[in-house]
Amino acid sequence: MKRNILFTATLLFIAACVISGCKKKDDDEPNTVTPPEKDDAIYIINEGTFGQGNGSIDFYSAKADSISNDIYGMVNGFPLGDVVQSMTVFNGKGYICINNSQKVEVVNMADFVSVGSSTCNGPRYFLGVSNDRGYVSDWSVNGILVMDLVTNAVIDTIPTGAGPEQMVMTGTKVYVTNVGGWGNDSTVTVINTTTSSVITTIQVGLNPNSIKADATGKLWVLCGGTIGPDFTPSTADDRGGSLVRINPTTNTVEQTFSMNAADHTIKLAIDGSGTNLYYLKGTDGYNGKIHKMNVNDNALPTIPMVNKDFYGLGIGPKTGDLYGAFAPDFSQAGTMFRYTSSGDTISNKTAGVGPNGFVFY
Repeated sequence: MKRNILFTATLLFIAACVISGCKKKDDDEPNTVTPPEKDDAIYIINEGTFGQGNGSIDFYSAKADSISNDIYGMVNGFPLGDVVQSMTVFNGKGYICINNSQKVEVVNMADFVSVGSSTCNGPRYFLGVSNDRGYVSDWSVNGILVMDLVTNAVIDTIPTGAGPEQMVMTGTKVYVTNVGGWGNDSTVTVINTTTSSVITTIQVGLNPNSIKADATGKLWVLCGGTIGPDFTPSTADDRGGSLVRINPTTNTVEQTFSMNAADHTIKLAIDGSGTNLYYLKGTDGYNGKIHKMNVNDNALPTIPMVNKDFYGLGIGPKTGDLYGAFAPDFSQAGTMFRYTSSGDTISNKTAGVGPNGFVFY
């Protein structure tokens, strides 16, 4: 109990610094702090350096334009782990997939105190599907691990295509993008959450990496294509990315927007209104410039909104601000860039090593 109280007080102190700036307390000042507003909490996911266990999560306040680095380590007193892939907030808890540490770490979002973990060999993304069940995409088994959210134990595995990645839930169905893992795949697996069984498999573009639902309920799948077995961009074996729209009622592809052979796309995002899509387009399949497309557009955008290469992308659900994660390499600190919804620069802050995405809470 004392340990939890100490960690809670630590996080509240960090939050107070973010909101109002840290200053020396006068002796006659009351010992009170103000936690951040829920809609002002933005978390930056930092992969860290492979094998060094320095993955981290930063906290950023948009209102104060202030950042606190490695809040998990500051609150809990020990490092988060090796290669932090993603974080998902569900029912007041944060589920953090750390793939080289082979676990899903669970924290309370109120104070970021660790409350448990689940052993998974190659976790990528988490999705809560009910109050007591969660799905974890795992490359090591080419499947979805069913996680008991009461005990944090893995209780079942659902087979998918190669390299299951991002997921989205609509009704009682979960759609899983199969990015290919260490090879290639071109499918989306559809799962019935009531029976934990596969309903069907939908053929899409090559190596689908991310998926979002729009305001009408249609699903958008971003496919990265491939730079080929020579791992060299813009060569003869390149196959371009694509953007695919799926009707979840019929589980069929309604439309496919194909890209040029050298265009490779990642990190699909959607704004708070569910009407504007954003993604990164580049040549190497890992970084790209920010592009924007309305869900009613009949053609892909040709000019980027922000002409800078990023490794991660986020869209503020209420403000529409754009967030780009820049990773110069995986041995030094990265940078978070913030822009208005029209692409004008607002701010930039130093992040952890290998920032790859954002969580808005």
